[in-house]
Amino acid sequence: MSESSSSFLSSPFVAGFTSAVAVGAIGLLFMRKPSSVRNCSRITRWRDSPRSSAVLEHNGVVYVAGQVANIPTLAETGIEEQTKQTLAKVDELLELAGTDKSNILSAQIWVKDIQRDFEGMNKVWNSWVTPNSKGVRACVESRMAREHILVEVKVIAALP
Repeated sequence: MSESSSSFLSSPFVAGFTSAVAVGAIGLLFMRKPSSVRNCSRITRWRDSPRSSAVLEHNGVVYVAGQVANIPTLAETGIEEQTKQTLAKVDELLELAGTDKSNILSAQIWVKDIQRDFEGMNKVWNSWVTPNSKGVRACVESRMAREHILVEVKVIAALP
């Protein structure tokens, strides 16, 4: 080996580079490859339609899709009756997934005309919701998918 190559190999640059490569190689030995990490939880779905599931559970959390009152009777019902019917559907779907309204984490509510219907919807909601386990809630005004829908409710709940 020549004197110049010997001095290059013992230079601080090569020593630092060699140390970095060694540390990197050791790090790779302990690093998990993304392909070796598996999500062991399953998603359980109920009442699938071509667009979505009405309710599903994943990792102990139940997701209920937006629910509305009974479609055939929409034109004849006001906000209070539609809210009662909607919340009855929510109850049914929560039960199907193994939980109930006392485990609600979050609720989203859409009302067609918030000025006209907010008070009536809240009257029914307040008598339905479990007093000591309400979860968080948002309520906004929104155009609805059908003319006579006045309220839509979507909830997320924990399994007991």
